[in-house]
Amino acid sequence: MASQVNRDFFKKAKKVDRAIELRDNEAVIPAVKERAEVRARLPNRRLRTIEERAAIIEERKSVIAALEEEIEVERKALLEKVKIYEATQSGASEVVAQNLKVKGLMEKRSRASRPETWIESLPGLSLKEVFASKRDDRKIGADVFQVKRRVESIISLYVDLEGPAPTQEASPPSILATLGLTTGSAKSTKPEEPPKTAAETAQGVIIGQKRVIKTKKTAMASPAGPVSFTI
Repeated sequence: MASQVNRDFFKKAKKVDRAIELRDNEAVIPAVKERAEVRARLPNRRLRTIEERAAIIEERKSVIAALEEEIEVERKALLEKVKIYEATQSGASEVVAQNLKVKGLMEKRSRASRPETWIESLPGLSLKEVFASKRDDRKIGADVFQVKRRVESIISLYVDLEGPAPTQEASPPSILATLGLTTGSAKSTKPEEPPKTAAETAQGVIIGQKRVIKTKKTAMASPAGPVSFTI
C-alpha cells in the first residue's frame, strides 16, 4: 500500500502501535493481523553546493536590479500623471491604476529579496523590552507577534532527486519561477483564441434553464390567483 510520509502516516503507525522501519528508500509500517503493511517513499534529496547557491543568489540579484529600474520608471510616470491631475482635475483613474502598478512591482521586489516571511509570537513580553525603558517591567498581557524573513529560501538549499540512485538527478524547477519571478517575458506557445462576439459572451453567462415556481394560495395571499416567479 503506497502512502506518503506525512502526519497521516505517523497516525497509522501510532494506531497499530508498531515502530516504523526505515529502509534505503522507504519507510514501512509492518503488517498487523488483517491490516496490510504500509509503505511510503522517503524523499531523496541532496544539498546544493556553494557554487549552485551563489548562482541562484546572483540570478535573484539581477532580477531585483531589473525590478528597481522598472519601479523607478513607473514612479516617474506616476509623478507625471499626478501633476496632470492636479492641473486639470481629470484622469484620477489613470493615477490609481499607475499607483497599483507601482505597488505590484514593489511587492514583487520584496518577494525576490525576502522569499520567505512568517510570523512568530513573543510570549511574556514586557513594556521594558518594547520601549527600552529602565523601570516599567509590567507584562503586556496580550499576544505580540513579530514578522521574520529569510533572505535565502529553504527550497534553494537542496535538490530533489529521482529514483534510488543519486546519479539520476532531476532537473529542479527554477527558484525564481517558484517564487513567481521571471527574468524575461516568455511568450506562450498556445495559439490565441479569437475574440468572442456579444452573443457568445451572453450565451456563456447564462447558466441553467428557465424554471417557473408556483406558490399555492394561502389565506393571507391576494385573491388574484397563484403567483409565478421566473428564475
